[in-house]
Amino acid sequence: MSDYAVEISNVGKRFMRSSERRNSIKERIVRGQGKRAEEFWAVKDVSLNIPKGSVYGLIGHNGSGKSTLLKMIGGIYRPTEGTIASQGRIASLIELGAGFHPEMTGRENIGLNGSILGLPRKEIAEVTDEIIDFSGLREFIDDPVKHYSSGMYVRLGFAVAVHMKPDVLLVDEVLAVGDEEFQRKCFDHLYSLRKAGKTIIVVSHGLGQLEALCDEVAWLERGSLQEIGEPTDVVASYLKRVNAEESARNPLAEAKREEQDHEGGLQSALRLKSVQITSTEGNALNHAETGTTFTFKIGMTLYDTVLGPNIRVALQHESGPLVTMISNHRLGFDFSYVPAGEHTVEIDLLDNPLLPGRYRVHVDVFDHTGAKLLDSWNEAAEFPVRSGSGEIGQGFVQLPAEYRMN
Repeated sequence: MSDYAVEISNVGKRFMRSSERRNSIKERIVRGQGKRAEEFWAVKDVSLNIPKGSVYGLIGHNGSGKSTLLKMIGGIYRPTEGTIASQGRIASLIELGAGFHPEMTGRENIGLNGSILGLPRKEIAEVTDEIIDFSGLREFIDDPVKHYSSGMYVRLGFAVAVHMKPDVLLVDEVLAVGDEEFQRKCFDHLYSLRKAGKTIIVVSHGLGQLEALCDEVAWLERGSLQEIGEPTDVVASYLKRVNAEESARNPLAEAKREEQDHEGGLQSALRLKSVQITSTEGNALNHAETGTTFTFKIGMTLYDTVLGPNIRVALQHESGPLVTMISNHRLGFDFSYVPAGEHTVEIDLLDNPLLPGRYRVHVDVFDHTGAKLLDSWNEAAEFPVRSGSGEIGQGFVQLPAEYRMN
């Protein structure tokens, strides 16, 4: 017997697609022959070995082939090429309630689904009450499911699938069904299946959930396998590419300021002109990442020589609180005499401690004494902070710390 619950060898799945359809003889006569269908490989040359008793995650963009691969494992699709070998009974949480008959009651559909999965009537009868209690639908269990709300439908579908004693459970984007109480119940049951030695294969965009739940993760992109490994490492690699593509596709525009918007005195020798966030290499970003250094670029015009300007940047969280203020005087950077002309101040926020969220940027410039305001620009820019590991932080900043135990 193999140590693997599922063995996937060089698997590919091809679909034929056409932008034009000729569904009737009349359409074909009147509109002529449609364009020739094109090949589309949803999955291409994927090989994975999924150990028994493990929780295995599949991540990737929409359309990357995750769900198609899951459906091939579950026998819904047949591979165009390659082989898939599995051991034991497989239950699918791919489309919850897909096997339900709308005219039958919830109780009758429990029996129907159990029969489809090959369970004897005695086993189905043994778990029926557990399924009803788990779903929380005892009051409605003898009503036709066509009268169920969408939430009731998926609750019953989840309850049926996880109680049919599967050896391999396939889960596709259904980890967030129902209310908070039911979600917790779902996760608790998945953990109990894992503890019982069952194999769970999960597709989800909830990367934090996968990091906590999975033993190993595989990353698919456009049908091809990109990386396999520890959840934290693979998720970090995936997010790094996602964040890089997002910045390249849609960099934040440089915030420019109109002359009439200046708040400093009319005779001020300095005017703030622009604000932008960039990488340390100078490339425009559309977000910053927690733990990664980035740069504020502040453009200004000096109409006269200014002695030691104090440039202060305040960061405000989208929910309202002021997070911090940065100023060159406080940090010991003295610009001495700055001549008239166009200048750009670059401020590197080292190992960015800001946790995920959106932040507003306010800029003030004082003279060398700190008493005279030369110019002020409230809400000069706004930018999001993303996590490189998929985590959502509690609070505003990530403090550097070390742990020890004696």
